Amino acid sequence: MIEQVPQTTRHSSEGRRPIVVLLVDDQQFVGAAVGQLLAAESDIELHCCHQAVDAIAMANQITPTLILQDLVMPDIDGLTLVRLFRANPLTAGTPVIVLSGNDDAATRNRALADGAADYLVKLPPKADLIACIRRHALRNGDGTAPAPHSPATLSQQAPVDDEALDRATIGAFLEMGSPDFVRSLIDRFAQEAGSQVRTLGDAAERQDRAALKAIAHSLKGSSLIMGATRLGALCAQVEAQLAGTAGGVVAAALTTEIDLELARVLNALAAVREGNDQR
Repeated sequence: MIEQVPQTTRHSSEGRRPIVVLLVDDQQFVGAAVGQLLAAESDIELHCCHQAVDAIAMANQITPTLILQDLVMPDIDGLTLVRLFRANPLTAGTPVIVLSGNDDAATRNRALADGAADYLVKLPPKADLIACIRRHALRNGDGTAPAPHSPATLSQQAPVDDEALDRATIGAFLEMGSPDFVRSLIDRFAQEAGSQVRTLGDAAERQDRAALKAIAHSLKGSSLIMGATRLGALCAQVEAQLAGTAGGVVAAALTTEIDLELARVLNALAAVREGNDQR
C-alpha cells in the first residue's frame, strides 16, 4: 500500500511546476521533521513514502524532481533501492539524495557508487537541506535560487541541558517560528522514544538480534534529529555490539544507560517545551 502525506506546498507563485520531492523513510518522525523544514518554501512540494517497497510505484505516480531516501529500512536495503531507482526508466535520471544516519566515508562512497547524486546526514540543517534540493533541482531543469538564510539562535526562554541536547539543533527548531510544531515534535519523540526504549530492554533480555538492530537504528535516527547526541551514540553502541559479537549479545549495562539517558533527554525537552509555551 502506498502511503502519501499532504504536500508541504502546492505550486509556486509564478505558476511553474514545483520542485517535487519524494522522501522515502520508514520513520514518520523523519517525514514530519523534513516537512517542517520545507514548509516555508513555496515552490517545494513534499511527498512521503514510509514503505520502501512502494517507493518505485509512488515515484512513477508523482514523477518527482528528486528523491530523498534513507539507507537502512526494514523491507528493502537502501543501496538496493538506489539501484532500483537507477534501473527504473521513469527515475533513471532523477537525482537520488541519500539521507542517512550513518556518517562514514565507506557508506557515502558506496551510495555514490551505486548511483546516488548526493549524501546528507540526517537531519541536516535547514539551509543545507534546501540548498541541496535546489542545487539538484536546477541541474535537473527545475527550481529557483536558494532563499537567504539567517543562522538560528536558541531562545533564552528555553534553557537546555547541554549534555543531553545539542543547543544548535534545538535552536534551529525553535527558530522555525511554529510553536505548535515544536510541541508536537517533542511530544511525538517522547512517546515514540519511550516505547522504543522499553521494547529495546525487552529485546535485550530475549537477545532478539533482529529487534535490537531495528530499534537501535530507529531510535538513533530520531535522537540525532532531536539533538540528543549522547542517546544516539548509545544506540550506535548497541549496533556496534551486535556487529562485533557473534551471538548478538548486548550488555545489560548499556540498555540501562540508554534508559537513564532518555530520562535526561525528556527532562531537557520538557524544559524546552515549557519555554516554548511562554513565547
